[in-house]
Amino acid sequence: MNPLLEKLHDIEGLDPISWWPLAIGWWILLVGGIFLISLLIYFVVRRIAFKRSWKNDTFQKLTQLERNLSDATARETVMTLSEYLRRITLRRFSRAECAGLMGEAWLKWLALHDPKQFDWEKKGTLLIEVPYAPMHSHLSTHQIKDLIHAVRNWVR
Repeated sequence: MNPLLEKLHDIEGLDPISWWPLAIGWWILLVGGIFLISLLIYFVVRRIAFKRSWKNDTFQKLTQLERNLSDATARETVMTLSEYLRRITLRRFSRAECAGLMGEAWLKWLALHDPKQFDWEKKGTLLIEVPYAPMHSHLSTHQIKDLIHAVRNWVR
């Protein structure tokens, strides 16, 4: 053989490159991905918890009341709304504090504890007058819608 060829040595390969440890860009991408997935899981769990809560049920009932509101159903709507408002306050406050209140005392208590400061003493009189009003008395649907929105604020 050729003496020059005998002096040639084989090229030795490089050590294999490991995929770990990752470069800083991959770490940022990995942490960002974990953060986004955690955030998504958090919001999905909160959404599911809200869908199962009494608040969602009440929002749906109030929406149904508002959708079905007409001159013919105004009386039943106000009476149902009054019942829902009682249930909501019993969920938020103790039974001893609000369950025995009636009439003007009930409206004053609502005005005192309302988070949005709705004028219950003036605009909420339908709640205490409708059960005793004549069957065919005319009720303002606009005023009832205001009451429904005020009750929605109690749910939030």
